[in-house]
Amino acid sequence: MNVTIGINKNIDKAMEIVKNYFFDRKIKIDNNICSSRYFININMENKKAVAHKNFYSDVAKAILDIILNIYAEDIINKNLYLYVDDLKVSEKKEVAKISKNILLDKSNFLDEKKSIYMETKDYLKNNSIILVDGLIRFRLKQLDFLIDLAIEKGIDEFTIEKEYKEFIKILQYFVESQEPKYELIHLIFEDVDYKLLDDSGNIIDKDFFSEIITEMDDTNISKNDILISTLIVLAPEKIILHLDDKCKDEDVIKVILNVFQDRIYICQGCEKCNKEIKIKS
Repeated sequence: MNVTIGINKNIDKAMEIVKNYFFDRKIKIDNNICSSRYFININMENKKAVAHKNFYSDVAKAILDIILNIYAEDIINKNLYLYVDDLKVSEKKEVAKISKNILLDKSNFLDEKKSIYMETKDYLKNNSIILVDGLIRFRLKQLDFLIDLAIEKGIDEFTIEKEYKEFIKILQYFVESQEPKYELIHLIFEDVDYKLLDDSGNIIDKDFFSEIITEMDDTNISKNDILISTLIVLAPEKIILHLDDKCKDEDVIKVILNVFQDRIYICQGCEKCNKEIKIKS
């Protein structure tokens, strides 16, 4: 029982993928080159029905991985440059990277990947030699749909990240344009709430928050919006963050870190946060 996989690029990566599927079995795997094309030969002498079934299943999985890891990047780049007109060249390169990572994520597009796997497996039932680039060009129509899905999701993620960076730049501008009202502020997160203290440990008057709220549409405002707006208006020269384990990964923390940057200091443990802080600056 044997299958020969023909490819026209990146033999080392392809061999690595194939060996990962058959490393624990007595299967001979070698490769040769003919007319600028590489051939990976996979041979198994065990002819039991179960072994036969698993063999072709694993070969089909290996071919799917070869397609996604070796061939998909070129298809993504081609489709981006041919069919996407509203992005700069540099932006297309970034979208291509994001799209490839999305495509390689094993949790994404399960149905589409299964369809390609099944079509490849069916082809192997009647063919012992399979040329991957030919398979892509003439048989795997579902692959085009899969690539388009990855690009669409990649563009969405790129756009969100771009808008986020622009949002951060605007907030940074507001901070820089404000006259500092405090030299130091302690920002203490406790469970789902927070409080602000000055450098003497006094709580900053909550009435200050209400003044900010009246200037905003309170139907859409969140507690995090109030906090970030307050910090921007106060524009302290230094902010010491006191965090608990529940809020270390919250989006609001990331925004504060990005906006205030070198003004931020993260407490490593004090009486205010009960010495529970594990984040390092």
